[in-house]
Amino acid sequence: MSELSAEVRVQVARLRNLLIDVARCGALNSPLGALPHHELDPMEVQAIWWLKAESLLPVNVLADRLGGIAMPRLSRLLDRLEDAKLVQRERSVRHDRRRVRVRLTEQGRALAENADSVVQERMARLLMPLGGEQRSALMDLLEGWVEAMGCWNRAEEIAAEEASANNPKPTRHPLLTAVEDVGVTANAA
Repeated sequence: MSELSAEVRVQVARLRNLLIDVARCGALNSPLGALPHHELDPMEVQAIWWLKAESLLPVNVLADRLGGIAMPRLSRLLDRLEDAKLVQRERSVRHDRRRVRVRLTEQGRALAENADSVVQERMARLLMPLGGEQRSALMDLLEGWVEAMGCWNRAEEIAAEEASANNPKPTRHPLLTAVEDVGVTANAA
């Protein structure tokens, strides 16, 4: 943290303290945690919820969404969900048959809808203490933060690609400039 400006250090301290306060209120618990279903374990319900949110996912991306679980554990989880007729795996025929993607079945979609309604109810309880204008302002700020993080991550990827290509003088990518224009710096990220 020694590279950060004094202003960013103050903001980091404020964010840390706010997150601690929010956690004390119980609001940092994952809305995906302990979703109710009597036959599935929480990780299986979370996998179904992610598949509803993103439709069709490669198995490695699903593993990341589930907290980076190991592939053998994910394979067993998908075997159980497939046996329950909640998901189906698809192999890529055109490109690489080793690439496996997962999608929900109709039965899986119905279960995911139920899980999503629980998640939305939990999220609504988090937002209810705020007034309408405050909720809108919070959503606007969070959307801007997500957008800036996406731009920053993409700009870093491009810079890394340019550096790995042994480009003697990498060009300044417009995404990096745009991110810096909104006040996000490499030290703050």
